[in-house]
Amino acid sequence: MSNPNRKIALGLSAFTFLPVGTLVTFFPASLYALNGLVLDPSAAMMSEIRAPGVFILLAGVLALCGLFRQALEGPALLASAALLLSYGIGRLISLPLDGLPPVSLLVAMVIEVCLGTWCAVLSADRVKLSGQFA
Repeated sequence: MSNPNRKIALGLSAFTFLPVGTLVTFFPASLYALNGLVLDPSAAMMSEIRAPGVFILLAGVLALCGLFRQALEGPALLASAALLLSYGIGRLISLPLDGLPPVSLLVAMVIEVCLGTWCAVLSADRVKLSGQFA
């Protein structure tokens, strides 16, 4: 039986990943401009920007699938936790090394760490309840 909190967390993850992944993949200059960044339109730069965008987009698809297929709920929570926490922790590491980014990126960091931690806790609870580590 699925826990409603897992569905909410996956819904929020999908709601986060799908638009961000789409923007990074197909409209990166527009997204980065929101944070005051101007991208070099070279093929190398755009390739480096778009590649993680597709990963974020696919994580959104997995989160969405986890909403509707219970068999994918665990992997979707784990992938959501890993992606969100990797971005959030990366931003935390950047603070002392690079200084304060724009407020929008600080808000993103808080969301990534909080939602990522929640997905990790829900994922760990799911594994514990299913007895996969027993």
